[in-house]
Amino acid sequence: MPTLLQSIEELINNITVTDRQEDNIRQSLSNIETHLKDKENNLNIERTFTNGSYERDTIIRPLNDIDMFAVLKFEDWKDEYGILPNPQVVLTKIKNYLNDLNDYKGLVKQDRPCVTIELSDKNFDILPSFPVNGGGYHIPNYDLTGWNYSFPEQLTTDLDYTHKLRNYKLKPTIKAIKYWNRESGKLIPSYHIEEVAINIFKATNFTNYEESIRLWFNNAEYHLQALKLNSNDEYNEVIKSIKRDRDRLNDAKKKYDEGKEGTSMMIWKGIFGKEFPTVDQEEAKDFSKSLSEGSLKYSSSAGLSTAAGKTLSSSKGFYSGDTQN
Repeated sequence: MPTLLQSIEELINNITVTDRQEDNIRQSLSNIETHLKDKENNLNIERTFTNGSYERDTIIRPLNDIDMFAVLKFEDWKDEYGILPNPQVVLTKIKNYLNDLNDYKGLVKQDRPCVTIELSDKNFDILPSFPVNGGGYHIPNYDLTGWNYSFPEQLTTDLDYTHKLRNYKLKPTIKAIKYWNRESGKLIPSYHIEEVAINIFKATNFTNYEESIRLWFNNAEYHLQALKLNSNDEYNEVIKSIKRDRDRLNDAKKKYDEGKEGTSMMIWKGIFGKEFPTVDQEEAKDFSKSLSEGSLKYSSSAGLSTAAGKTLSSSKGFYSGDTQN
């Protein structure tokens, strides 16, 4: 039977984008970019770049939205007074152009403040933007009444720094949290999960994914910003959900430390759902019997087994009766 730590790594592997999906995403992005930068379309797009979870390597499957900035030429869009048009004007022009192409006909809609191409297995969100002198971009505000300042590269820079600081284990941790968030009804904006993780782990180290995920839940409520959610009611619901699963993860750690690894894994399964490896109770019983007889072994590569590794000291077993604790 795999160990708890191996099962958490399997969860992360199960939700990580495959190489084939990566290739498919790159091909789609290249095709979209070619159309957007076509000089005959009168969109006056200077360049494009990806942002969001895909760019920062925290995207999970099944795939959802992939963000692309379309950087427009300010001089070609401003009026005679140097004022930009209303965001809706820009979004409508981009949407109409893409919807007229054979590649995307009937697949394009506006999903404020973006234009979204809905392909069979993923969506691409195209965000119009204008470069700002000194760095950053103007992007449409949510109400489409004007343009807000944004500096999207900063989050990528901060995440890459903290990921390296934590031995390149932060991004897989974030993927697990994002999967929990998705299974819980997408309570927290994806980027804010990353911001919270950066704030926590710039100052806090960890040794494995069990610890890092548990630390996120133990500290998230102190870093979540109510303004990043749609309402105070949503914020309160998020805090409630985090505290609930924080307590469950802490209970799982207690059971794990007591030698009740089977119970600990079942708690994790209850929190993370279908992509967390199923705990085989019959196998757990067999291992419990082997542990009682002194024939259970452990190795870092194979986990628990009766065939290879270092023999564990015999005990009553970790399965018998502990599912009720």
